[in-house]
Amino acid sequence: MATSVYFNGKLRTLPGVYSTVTSGESSASRNLDYGTVLLIDTGVYGAGFGGGSGVNGTDKQGKDAVYEFETLSDFRDFVKGGMFWKCAEALFTPDPYNADAVGISKLLYARACTTTPATMTFAPTGGGSKGGTLVVKTIDEGLNANGGLEGDILKTGYAFTVEAGTEDPNAFVIKFWRGTFTGLYKDPITGVELSYDELTVEQAEPYLLCQTPECTNMAEVIAWCQTDENFGARFILDDSSKITGDGTVDASDITDNAGYQVATGGTEQYKPTDLDDLLAQITDVEYNIVFTDQIGASGAGATNNKVIAHRNTQAKFDKFVYVGAYDSKVKFNDSLGMAKQFNNAYVVCVHGGIGTASDFVASKVRWWGVFYNLCQVIGRVSGKPPYIPVTNKTIGGDKLQHIPDEKEMEKAVKAGLVVVYPNPYLGRFVVLQGVTTLQDNKTLFNKKGLSFSIQFMRVIAQLNKECVVNAEIDLLGDENGVNLNTLSKGALETWTINFLQSRVATANQDNLIQRFQNVVATRIEDYYDVTYEVVVNSEITKIFFTGFLLKN
Repeated sequence: MATSVYFNGKLRTLPGVYSTVTSGESSASRNLDYGTVLLIDTGVYGAGFGGGSGVNGTDKQGKDAVYEFETLSDFRDFVKGGMFWKCAEALFTPDPYNADAVGISKLLYARACTTTPATMTFAPTGGGSKGGTLVVKTIDEGLNANGGLEGDILKTGYAFTVEAGTEDPNAFVIKFWRGTFTGLYKDPITGVELSYDELTVEQAEPYLLCQTPECTNMAEVIAWCQTDENFGARFILDDSSKITGDGTVDASDITDNAGYQVATGGTEQYKPTDLDDLLAQITDVEYNIVFTDQIGASGAGATNNKVIAHRNTQAKFDKFVYVGAYDSKVKFNDSLGMAKQFNNAYVVCVHGGIGTASDFVASKVRWWGVFYNLCQVIGRVSGKPPYIPVTNKTIGGDKLQHIPDEKEMEKAVKAGLVVVYPNPYLGRFVVLQGVTTLQDNKTLFNKKGLSFSIQFMRVIAQLNKECVVNAEIDLLGDENGVNLNTLSKGALETWTINFLQSRVATANQDNLIQRFQNVVATRIEDYYDVTYEVVVNSEITKIFFTGFLLKN
């Protein structure tokens, strides 16, 4: 029997000469994102706010209830108010006074709770046994969806109004609204209560989401709800909606529904099992940093420890967990203790509250606590490639709740605690040093390859992730592979060398590593074991100058 050969994607059996031309260049390896952050809402700051479904929602569950945002405005529109609404500015813009201080590239938001939607019902009778029933459910689930009135003003949540037509006096229009008040925040230092965006209820005008055209009966309303994309972006027409008789809506129906008719029935419950369910669903979700709203006394509690345990044992690729410790000088030793307790090269602990300038309070400063500072540090780290350290990088904010002295700064660095201090030479607040909570921190990296340096650990995590993803696509994803013939020892070593070379820093392009050597692929039964050595492009934190005096 004649031999057969796969050539140029086809099985060749007949005698003859065959030719093809292929690229002689190796395909460029893929550079992956390094600035995606996951915020898990456990109910400390997210209760009563938020959007979409919880992890155990009615409309969506599990991974489908993890929402993505690439801009501050989109996230704020989603959560509507509260501390997340405020502190998101620190994630996306960690230093508004520095144009080069870019923040995170993407924010993932997940609510560790069980939620149900709110409902709005319009049930006209048309003066008798006509009209029908319009039942609308909100896509947003939880307490945030329930309409809240202050006087005759729609303060929060959803509502609808019914108005007479302007062109046809016998027609009517249904308008769907959302309240825009961001909620009250009580300053923990001054005690002043003010909304997060500093607008009063009267100034926070309700937002018109969508409205029907002028309709003469319920059939037209229901048909519009079934086809309008603006309605569909916020609401779901319930199956119980129906038309009675000819669906007439008369003047008395409009009068009976005067003012805002608020959505009701939205519920939310934050349970420990909801967090368990969420963590089980996000094992392969791609992000670089995860953090929760558990800070201060609960910073080292069961919730954050569950997240850390998930990172250690279940999450795909190396992730980092960031935790907010305490705000003040009085609690500094507690923050040190928390960092020491974590003792993990993939856990970062942040201390110190932040204040921002405001013309609406007598003190001219509003204090936001450590959570705002935590978000600033996360934003500052995430906005730069892994090989760029966060050490000595400027941070936003106008006041520090705790200005550490030199001894306290030394204690912080030794304990693996991130603090912010006023750099007298830059004239700005800066991150003292980007350190993890690893306590084996006498050398840059230990025998396990772990480091106290955030920058060092980010480089290692990025290098590992990019190696795996590129190899999965380029090698194991080969349509005509993978076997000993299509992936030889030499080919695998060449691919690895090319990949590592693309991550070596040059005079024109900074990068993850300084150099590499000794790439060796060894076949063991049905797999290859590839080893290599690298020098990480690690940060420089200190410079010492020594001058020598000379005689004439």
